[in-house]
Amino acid sequence: MLTSVAWINDYLDPPASDQEQADLLTQAGFPLEEREEVGDDVRQDFEMTSNRGDCTCHVGLAREIAAASNRRLLLPTAAPASGSESVDTHASVTNESPEACPLYTGRVIRDVTVAPSPEMIATRLTARGDIPRNNIVDATNFVLFELGQPTHVFDLDKLAGGRIIIRMARPGERFLPIGEDAQEIELDGSELVIADAEKPVALAGVKGGALTAVTEDTRNILVEAATFDPVAVRHTSRRHNISSDSSFRFERWVSASAVNPAAERLVHLIMEHAGGTLCDGVLSDGAPLPTQHQVTMRTDRCRHITGLPIEDDTMIGYLDRLGFQPEQNDGIITATVPVHRGDIEREVDLIEEVVRMHGFEAIDVPEEMRLRPAVMPPELECHRAITSVLVGAEYIESITHTLVGEREAAAFLRDGETALRVDESRAGGDPCLRPSVLASLLRVRKLNLDQGARQLSLFEWGSVFRQQGEDRRERRQLALLGDGGSDELRPLRGAIERLATLLLGPDATVEIQPDGAPPWYAPGGTVTLDGTEVGWAGRLDPAVTSVFGLDEPLMGAELHLDDLMKTWPPEFAVTALPAFPSIERDLSAIIDESVTWQAVRQGIEALDLPNLDATEFVTIYRGKGITSGRKSMTMRLRFRADDRTLRNDEIDDCMPGVISMLEQTFQAEIRA
Repeated sequence: MLTSVAWINDYLDPPASDQEQADLLTQAGFPLEEREEVGDDVRQDFEMTSNRGDCTCHVGLAREIAAASNRRLLLPTAAPASGSESVDTHASVTNESPEACPLYTGRVIRDVTVAPSPEMIATRLTARGDIPRNNIVDATNFVLFELGQPTHVFDLDKLAGGRIIIRMARPGERFLPIGEDAQEIELDGSELVIADAEKPVALAGVKGGALTAVTEDTRNILVEAATFDPVAVRHTSRRHNISSDSSFRFERWVSASAVNPAAERLVHLIMEHAGGTLCDGVLSDGAPLPTQHQVTMRTDRCRHITGLPIEDDTMIGYLDRLGFQPEQNDGIITATVPVHRGDIEREVDLIEEVVRMHGFEAIDVPEEMRLRPAVMPPELECHRAITSVLVGAEYIESITHTLVGEREAAAFLRDGETALRVDESRAGGDPCLRPSVLASLLRVRKLNLDQGARQLSLFEWGSVFRQQGEDRRERRQLALLGDGGSDELRPLRGAIERLATLLLGPDATVEIQPDGAPPWYAPGGTVTLDGTEVGWAGRLDPAVTSVFGLDEPLMGAELHLDDLMKTWPPEFAVTALPAFPSIERDLSAIIDESVTWQAVRQGIEALDLPNLDATEFVTIYRGKGITSGRKSMTMRLRFRADDRTLRNDEIDDCMPGVISMLEQTFQAEIRA
């Protein structure tokens, strides 16, 4: 907030030097950032917190200085005299959006004379760093920087029908802001505007329009003073990349109760320096003015939190100087919150006011602080362990936005499902909440591919959203994305097996059933851990990856692990390492493409071979020597006894049974 030392002193008795102002405001929580001498004045820049919109003006800062130094605050007053002609004969105000514009007021002044501003106003604005324009525009800026109330003045004769309508913009409407280099913009319907009978004439709380601006030919004006919803102002400002001193203040909240006093001050200045006759009455529309609320504070609680032995009477004195009208009863202070203090809502806010007035430097800061580290919640510890496992498997974690494009969302929807949408004006071109985290990972993959990174394995935790009819669901998902060459399911399966071991122990079983996968897998399967279904894995359909501009084969998995994570850490028994060596036999069998490894393994285990310790998958071969529709599957059988070293002839006796089962059950041809 840029200030003039002389301007602040207009409201202080006695005045304060520039150093006193800097020290007192820094103590009050508004540290000095820059200082510059401007002629006989000093320009100072103070840091503003977002919750103290009341201090984005000279009176607000003077109020803080007066309270901190026990000076007298000199508030400007105004009571402009009006003529007999009614304001209703020249203009009207209709507020169609009272939720976004709690109060809108308009006053009409006729027969003004636009001319340069008097020295008093021009000097104050120049000292602050502004350029004087004319006695009408400068009066609005003066009130803005004096009281913190943004206002605007329309050339009444340029308002179609003499009407003011506060409404939402209509999609496709055009608006030309005030400014030498301003460009006409197109509105999309999400903006709050001030309109006349034909067109928008201002972006509410942000910028006035060039078509109704005051010029040297202006004779009749409509004076606007209002307050707008901070979120609505911020949205419009960000949407069109237009900011102003008015939007800066409205985004920090302006009280509806402060509108009329500021409007009267503005009318008084205009009539004093530009002449004219004020029409009788005020055009006003909006919600009822808010009532002042009260907040209580326990004096013992204040002393306990601050550690300061502040007397009750001292607390009352501090709050009284800040305008809270405090009353005490049995150790409880009841404060009536001033209309300009929108940041005071609860007891701790009053305690902070007491500490600010008493001085933060009075609070002792201990040289040592003893802390007891909090125990990490099991689910958070499990989350970190899973992340560590995936990073160890050479997957890179991605953190992306939950919004995706409409085509990208549609690629991960089943029949009957629709994407959940958000307001497109806030979505930046991506209006859909993602139904799968894979949609986000495919975006990341495409971005890295464009930068030359052809091989990349990714994972991400995130929420996914689905809608079927009126049923809307949100669920957390862990998604993995990797390369999809001829045999690239193995790295993906290996990562899933590591997760299974982490969550369920070393004896956990992982199965990928070749059915039940959603249509964006081709082929894909249902992933089960120890018989519990947790998601899907497989090769992504080329029709899906092409939506993201990717043409290489990719493997993906979507896992829902929250239920398993609730049982972290897993409980399992530790067993001794084998005391005797194993004997292994590799076997390759040519079988139909439709035969799965799971079926082969179950067939071997059903033989109940003596001393069979494990049946492991090795590889799949398709190529020269293998007819179409067939594949060569290589497996490894490991035999081990607990009490002795096995002989080779014992194992040789088992293998014919395995070969016979493969030939009879799966019509296999044994290669080796």
